[in-house]
Amino acid sequence: MEIRKSSRAIILNKKKQIFLFQYQFDYLVDDEAIWITPGGSLEAEESFDDALKRELYEELGIQLKQSYKQVYYRNPIYTFKTGEQIQSEERFYLIYLNEDTFLYDNWTENEKKRMLMGKWWSVEEIKLSSDKFFSEGILSIITNLSDGIMPQEPKEIA
Repeated sequence: MEIRKSSRAIILNKKKQIFLFQYQFDYLVDDEAIWITPGGSLEAEESFDDALKRELYEELGIQLKQSYKQVYYRNPIYTFKTGEQIQSEERFYLIYLNEDTFLYDNWTENEKKRMLMGKWWSVEEIKLSSDKFFSEGILSIITNLSDGIMPQEPKEIA
């Protein structure tokens, strides 16, 4: 089974909100729109750190100067409509931002087609939402990180 490695950013602001994109997974069996963290696949010979910096520049217009701490990971298996399966190795990095405005000028054609919208979410909005999110544990993730509670080592999430 092919493994797809990706770097993802858990972006929090001073209001304890998380920034997420609603992404349409039209090529997967479930064909769902899910709220996901910014980020994406590593390119050939690219490190997780370099991929994080490139992806955030492409998706949000942010130029990261430093490296960030990996706080979570997960390894879900996805099934394509073709029946093919792929294992995703996803590493999540914590980033605090003060800015509320992003640039979407560098999106790839794939992102233009599938990213439906971006939004800052509060814990309360997520609690009240019937939408699907990248992790079942999103509320505890945001609450813990907003309160400065971080895993000592990267922790697996569902």
